[in-house]
Amino acid sequence: MGFVEKVRLLDYWKIQDSALQSEFPRSRLVLMVDRRLLVTKDQPDVQMVELSFDDLKQRLGEYGLQFDLSNSCLLDALSTDVDMIPLFGTSIDAADPPEDSPISKKEVLKQLGNSLGGRFTDIRMAMLTMREERQRNLLAKFQSLTKWASIYRRCPKCAAALKMRSSKSGAECVTCQRVYYPTFSPVSITLITDPTNEHALLVRHRGSAGGVFTAVAGFAHSGESMAECARREIAEEVGIEVDSIRSLDMSQPWPMPDSSLMIAHVAVAKIDQKISVCPDELETAQWFTRHQVKEALTTTLADPLLKNLPRTLDDRQTLHYIPPAGAIAHQMIRQWVDGKLENHNSRI
Repeated sequence: MGFVEKVRLLDYWKIQDSALQSEFPRSRLVLMVDRRLLVTKDQPDVQMVELSFDDLKQRLGEYGLQFDLSNSCLLDALSTDVDMIPLFGTSIDAADPPEDSPISKKEVLKQLGNSLGGRFTDIRMAMLTMREERQRNLLAKFQSLTKWASIYRRCPKCAAALKMRSSKSGAECVTCQRVYYPTFSPVSITLITDPTNEHALLVRHRGSAGGVFTAVAGFAHSGESMAECARREIAEEVGIEVDSIRSLDMSQPWPMPDSSLMIAHVAVAKIDQKISVCPDELETAQWFTRHQVKEALTTTLADPLLKNLPRTLDDRQTLHYIPPAGAIAHQMIRQWVDGKLENHNSRI
């Protein structure tokens, strides 16, 4: 089955609850328990574990856990030898063991993960360490649809109940028949370079891991183009003006804390401008040479799980890491380090 046929089948499943319900027992599924994702273990390439409906039902049942369409969302269509079947994400909450239980909930989830052929991990760390773009995008869709479906229960117009589609791709008001669709927010993320393209301005966010620097990012406002958003965010966060800005052919869905779409840019600014960071957003912002950023890239590639983060206050404000490979900021910074990101002037 080709791409067009696949897309049309997914669109049909999204709208037709009865058709999707009949497909559910032969689907494959990926799993979150207590908002922790089941991923492969003992492998350098982190991926979601896919399970058949029957296997997952049996394994979860052994731990007193259940799933159905109400806590599942449609992610994709997978090819088989004869046709296509749905890929679902199912998210369940596990009850806490009794206070006098000799085993902790953490240990129970570890045993469950082992029985399913994987381990449970934090969603953010999974997004940052997955190498495959498809895996990251499916996880972003999984988390975003799950969260949206848990929030959208009442019609924003008339406050009547919403009837959620089985796919979680939309919800219809039972009274006024308005249909609502999952929302996301556009975000500009911008790598700032100097006119020589030999220096990059990187920032450290408040509360982020020590020694990790990244690009400037922020949500677009109503009535604002993405280039205008990038320019404003740079002015707000680091207090400088850019001479030019260019959109890159790069974007990434990001599901935390809410669903957003990161859209990449590169900007040029004079290096002699005084940096004035927004204290509510950032701890520091600094210009770095290509060599300094390359050293941080090398450290990050050698320690993708950021296990050796600096502990002292001074070290926390020193460039040691950039975001891991799963983040669009990593790809932007890496392209610049490798000399593949030119800062052609395109004035705004």
